[in-house]
Amino acid sequence: MDIVRGLKPAIAEFTSLEQKLIVKVVKKLENNGFPIDDLTRVHLKKRILNDKDYYAKNEITFFVNPGVYKEDEFNWGIETITIDWEDPSVIRTPDGGIEFVVGNKIKPEDLVMNLYGMNDSYSYHSLLEDHDGIVKKINDILVTNDVEEIKNFASQGIVELIRNYLIVITAHNENVYEMAIRRIDHDLIDSNHFNELFEQYRLKIDINTSRIEVLDRFDPTFFPTPAPVPPIKNKF
Repeated sequence: MDIVRGLKPAIAEFTSLEQKLIVKVVKKLENNGFPIDDLTRVHLKKRILNDKDYYAKNEITFFVNPGVYKEDEFNWGIETITIDWEDPSVIRTPDGGIEFVVGNKIKPEDLVMNLYGMNDSYSYHSLLEDHDGIVKKINDILVTNDVEEIKNFASQGIVELIRNYLIVITAHNENVYEMAIRRIDHDLIDSNHFNELFEQYRLKIDINTSRIEVLDRFDPTFFPTPAPVPPIKNKF
């Protein structure tokens, strides 16, 4: 089992204009410490076929999935950056307003890119050094497990699951890990791959004994029906 990581394979199927925009954003992320070399997927909300599309508002979602972290450095491994473009002559006032020159013409290439949703630093999201080796060991245990409750999805293997699920693994010690799995947002789902699990799971996995324990499960789509409130009787 090999998980392909890195920017180049993650954007290989995008057009040259799409790659140009993604790389522009990636440079900003990298400067802030985002682990670009560990990328497993990049999703562009709107396709870019021409210059007009390039300068339209868009969103790029970056995945580092799965990831293995220290116990106190939990991170879902997904980052969505919103992009829009602005006339450099626009002046933003202290009260939140803007001032601009009416009728001012500007070339698209002179527009300034604004990024929203980017953290100032990603240093606290450091992956463990041997994270891919740990993922392989956990994958082998998952696909051969005999826990009836999780067989349906665990037997798919991690490479298949990360198509539509976020997997985060945190280390309790060098042998015991906790694995959280949850379905990604609907607009990021690839229906050609396994997507039948709707519940979120938290598993405890001992790679020394190959034992798996289900810590908890949660259905985010379930909303309990409120208990009926009896009518207030008028005493008069």
